[in-house]
Amino acid sequence: MLLKEIINKSSYGTTGYISSLQDIKLLEQYILYNLPVLKEYQQVVIATNYKNYPELVEENTQLWKKYFPTCILIDSKINRGHNFGTTDLDDLLFDYCKENNIEWLCKSANDVLVNESIFKKEIQQADFYYLNGVGYGGMIPFDFDYKKIIDEAFFPQTNFYIINVSKTDFINDKEYINETYNYSLTIPDYNGKIWEYVDGWACEHFLAKSVERNNLTKHHLLPLEKYFKLLNYIKHYNIHDCSHKNILLDGICHFHFPQHPVQEI
Repeated sequence: MLLKEIINKSSYGTTGYISSLQDIKLLEQYILYNLPVLKEYQQVVIATNYKNYPELVEENTQLWKKYFPTCILIDSKINRGHNFGTTDLDDLLFDYCKENNIEWLCKSANDVLVNESIFKKEIQQADFYYLNGVGYGGMIPFDFDYKKIIDEAFFPQTNFYIINVSKTDFINDKEYINETYNYSLTIPDYNGKIWEYVDGWACEHFLAKSVERNNLTKHHLLPLEKYFKLLNYIKHYNIHDCSHKNILLDGICHFHFPQHPVQEI
């Protein structure tokens, strides 16, 4: 089957942080690039947090409504920072889908680009479609054995995946998230990297646990030959960031640095 078949019956959910009018202007460029793909989804749902809520809420609303008049905007009144704020927004999207009986959610982010080539991507029937998050450090425990990484590593990126909501209970353990957030407030000179203080704290890990807990069948969106190329690229250039910023992977790019070039795999 083709990925477009899943896209056509999914809601597109995206998360983002707005701190200035410049963010709004940049976001419009991402929307325009993604427009041919986003129009193929049943619905667009946006979860946003802000530097100074409610500043720029209206500007963000007007922007999205300009292109998607029936879109759903969910604005968070709080912003608990990059990591905790990310889980909060992810939960707002998932909970909205759960409460409204939306079967399929394509979870993305405002700085992700997708092009129409993904429509023709051949996929297997599954409950969860994803791109694996692999960095140099994550390859070390496997002694850079690519076959073992491909067979055993499961660390799905949270900036683009498609999940069957109807078969999933939740993504993040909210009680655990709140407990670790409160703990972070007690850490002297906290550096904002909770994973350096709490072993195993990672959005990708929480997503993987959800998939495994719910016994979801899964399908990796990157063809095997391109996965090998990606692993070679990561190893050769010693890339530790597992979110693959500015790397174009089969029509999907986490374009986090718009002033920097893109590497196509």
